[in-house]
Amino acid sequence: MSSRISLLSTGEDLLTYLNTNLSAGVFLEHNDLPQNLYNVLEQSFGKPDIIVLGLNVEDPIRTAEHILVLRRDIKIVILCKGGRQNILQKAIQFSPFLNSDVTSFEYKSHASLRKNLQTLVNNVEKQRLYRSAIEVVEKERTSIASTRPLVANYLDKLLDRIPIGILNLDSHGRILNLNRSAQSLLGRSERALVNTELHSLFSSHDTEHIQNLAHNALMGDEKNHSIVVSLNSLELKCYIEISVSLLAINTAEPILTAILQEVTDRVLEEIKRKKAEKALQASEQQLRLVIDAIPELIAYVDADLAYQFNNKAFEKWFGFSRHEIKGKKIWQVIGERPYSVITPYIKEVMSGKIITFEEKLNYPYRGDVYIRSSYVPNFSESGKVIGFFLLTADITQSKNEEEGKLKHMLEAAHASRIITIGEMSTQLAHEISQPLASIGAYSSACIRLIEKDRTDTEELYSAFKNISTQAIRAQAIMHELRNFVKKDSSRKTVSINDLVQNAIRFLQIEIRDNKPDLNLNLAEGLPLIEADQVLIEQVIVNLVKNAMEAMQVLDQKDRRLTLETDVCQDSGVFVSVKDSGPGITDYEASKIFEPFYTTKPEGMGMGLAIIRSIVDSHGGELEVLANEDNGTTFHFTLPGNPDN
Repeated sequence: MSSRISLLSTGEDLLTYLNTNLSAGVFLEHNDLPQNLYNVLEQSFGKPDIIVLGLNVEDPIRTAEHILVLRRDIKIVILCKGGRQNILQKAIQFSPFLNSDVTSFEYKSHASLRKNLQTLVNNVEKQRLYRSAIEVVEKERTSIASTRPLVANYLDKLLDRIPIGILNLDSHGRILNLNRSAQSLLGRSERALVNTELHSLFSSHDTEHIQNLAHNALMGDEKNHSIVVSLNSLELKCYIEISVSLLAINTAEPILTAILQEVTDRVLEEIKRKKAEKALQASEQQLRLVIDAIPELIAYVDADLAYQFNNKAFEKWFGFSRHEIKGKKIWQVIGERPYSVITPYIKEVMSGKIITFEEKLNYPYRGDVYIRSSYVPNFSESGKVIGFFLLTADITQSKNEEEGKLKHMLEAAHASRIITIGEMSTQLAHEISQPLASIGAYSSACIRLIEKDRTDTEELYSAFKNISTQAIRAQAIMHELRNFVKKDSSRKTVSINDLVQNAIRFLQIEIRDNKPDLNLNLAEGLPLIEADQVLIEQVIVNLVKNAMEAMQVLDQKDRRLTLETDVCQDSGVFVSVKDSGPGITDYEASKIFEPFYTTKPEGMGMGLAIIRSIVDSHGGELEVLANEDNGTTFHFTLPGNPDN
């Protein structure tokens, strides 16, 4: 007798190796496509005993289920690599369509697979011998005349060779005789077992089942019923499958045949599986309770963009029950307009990327809502995206609060600029009065020349040129002043060096009055930043003004002011303002950015608090450090423009 093995998507080299090294009588065939194998199984001949699913088989679990739907009595080996055996084994265990004949094997070499297949072939041959022996017994049993009384002699000569337990019972369920395999299974000698009721050898709760099995056989029930019972005569738990059929009816008493097979491994595996299923159900129930308690929206969407799972928050948000949501497409639940906005993110997650984004969506019956969502793809065993998990939070309130804080920050910054202009009003008035006085003087001179009829063209040209120069000078002062005072919350791509130079131009008056030794160390080739030009200029102006005010207690020759720019981590920029003033204490450094904290007699303590909020709103950081020799350094960072 020979065994037949079918290989699916394993390669010709493996087929050649197995043909050479498996035992004689094993017939091998190879299929490249599952459909070819299905066609063979649907035929009435050529059925394989063993099927090997190769590493290249897509979705091997579903393929194995399809095979067993066509033919149940086939052993299936699923090949896998690199630590996937446990995953496959769990998938096999929890599949309702697979049984213990389906196993996974971690493929390492042709030799290891050959050894495994040879074991399976040997088991198949052994089972075939068992079935053949049973068929022989059945043929012999049916050929025995109903009046022939030599049942015991018949069993002694024929059935002792069969590796399964066979007993003959009278109509009361008492043992008449039994073969050696039955004695081994029951753990007693024939002398101890003869005339013993079969049900007494097993657990008391199995008594009624065994008696009913014998009664049904006596009543002529031809169906091959069987039950699994536990043996109570052994210390170790042992399970035996019992089937009973009618052997013969004579004038004296009918005789029953009972077949015993040990199924301990199968039963224990089933018990283990049920425990695992129960534990999984309990775990899933606990997970469901936890997920339902989460206020964020949680759902799972399959490859067809249909909802398959969602939590309570999701139902409450959209006003549908879980039953109504399941199976619906995304746009049928959230609406067409929100779906059109999130479509690009869905395409990204279905390509295998983890996506997190914020959007303003207009939901039906809810209006405009700010949301933050994360999409996580779900992969099949073959690495294909078969759906994605989504987590969505309503951030409308935090967005509104953020916009409110930004508005307050802009108002405070504008107020700070007005205060700065007020503090500089004397210097500004003096600076503007000079070009105005010059304009007045030159204008008066021109008038006098005209009145005295001394309209010399060259003199008038020179006077008007000076008037124009002084007017341009006054206009430039007013332009810098207007730019510094204006309200503007728009962000543009700008150069940090340009902002530093703009701030220095605005402070020319104070720099001239304080006369510090000013050094500008501006690095070249810095990345551009996306920032509000007015606000960042205000940060630089405030830091420079503070530095000059701190150095007023020093002699003019000791006043040193250094502005430096450079690149920092993550393609951002670094700006520092360093002075040679008296410096600050550790306590002052810890308090200096708090609102209303000030060391100035007439200060309000809002300047540094405002500029820190400006830097924070741009995604940067502001720090203060005491210099090693003397003075203080303020430095801040700003992130680079991601589009550059």
